[in-house]
Amino acid sequence: MGAGRLARRSTGGLLRDRTFGPFFFGNLVSNCGTWFQNVAAAIVVFNLTGSAVLVGAVSVAQWVPSLALSLWAGAVTDRVDRRRLLLAGQLLAAAAAAGLAVWTGLVGVQGLPGPWPVVGAAGLIGIGVAFSTPAMLALVPALVPPGDLDLAIALNSVTFNVARAVGPALGAATLATLGAAATFGINAASYLVLVGALLAVRPRPIRLADGNDRSIRAGMRYVRRTDPTSALLLAGIAALGFGTDPVNTLTPPLAHELGGGDQLVGLLVSAFGVGAVIAALIVGRLRRRWGQRTLGFTGLIGLGLGMLALAASPSPATALAALALAGIGFLLAITALTTRLQRRIPEELRGRVMALWSIAFLGSRPLAALLDGALADLLSPHRATAAAGVIPLATALLLWRERHQPP
Repeated sequence: MGAGRLARRSTGGLLRDRTFGPFFFGNLVSNCGTWFQNVAAAIVVFNLTGSAVLVGAVSVAQWVPSLALSLWAGAVTDRVDRRRLLLAGQLLAAAAAAGLAVWTGLVGVQGLPGPWPVVGAAGLIGIGVAFSTPAMLALVPALVPPGDLDLAIALNSVTFNVARAVGPALGAATLATLGAAATFGINAASYLVLVGALLAVRPRPIRLADGNDRSIRAGMRYVRRTDPTSALLLAGIAALGFGTDPVNTLTPPLAHELGGGDQLVGLLVSAFGVGAVIAALIVGRLRRRWGQRTLGFTGLIGLGLGMLALAASPSPATALAALALAGIGFLLAITALTTRLQRRIPEELRGRVMALWSIAFLGSRPLAALLDGALADLLSPHRATAAAGVIPLATALLLWRERHQPP
């Protein structure tokens, strides 16, 4: 029995860990705050403009920095203290959200000069995310023993999806009762909770061999030449980014077509998160039975079918069920694909390769948001959602063909 197996703990044991536990709960609070921001920003911009394209522009502003800066951020992650870099990214995002909250509180939503303050704040938050994401992903293996890595990655994904389950509904309710300024302010405060957790934890020291090539090119060369399977896994991550974008960009117009209002937007996004939380409860059991490779393939299929079902939904009830299925598929796929990738890459390249993960998942969002918004305005939100659902299904076929390759 190896050391990794001896170190393996239950979910409860890992959450009680003095290093991983505070990180998990701080990250959970921060991600819930992000959904307050996302829902409020989408609703505010849609109410100001009535345009799905401009709702998509908020996502574009938030995720373009991940596309533009992540490679550099990954190289920085492999050169500096990862915890401190994550702290800096969170503080920048907190400042941007706080600035928007103060501005909105002073002049009101209708006093804003159009959607552009919301879009600008999203851009600054996106810069913080661009530096935070590679640092956070590279930090996770330093928070747990090797035997706990699969569970730690799954739990790290769960923070995003528990946040999806509760954040949007709470955000929409806060927006309706307290207003946009308070909703943006709660997001700013949530970043500071993670900052406090990061100040409290002490990750395992990372020892890197001297003389390694720490250039951006080295990370790309590893994926392209040394380990092509990593490139296929990154393609799967990109498919998740495209396949899940309707949850961010198209839920306001979908809710409108289904006869609902702002509360239905929150419920639709929450249904996706509920599905992901359900999947988190069974992901370990399924991984042991099927293996990571089959789990990733199945998750992509579930996400794609869920989005196609959402596109065909005639009522809010069927739309909620479809999004729950999509959430289950998403959690299974992102856990399996990310775990496989994390276990393949050497420590000295972890930041740069996980920066490519960030580009694949987060950097795909601007293109996905623009595409979904344009198709929704040109055709319909339902047809745009169907088009997004085809992408994970097609990528699942590529992963199925790869099943006979070494793991």
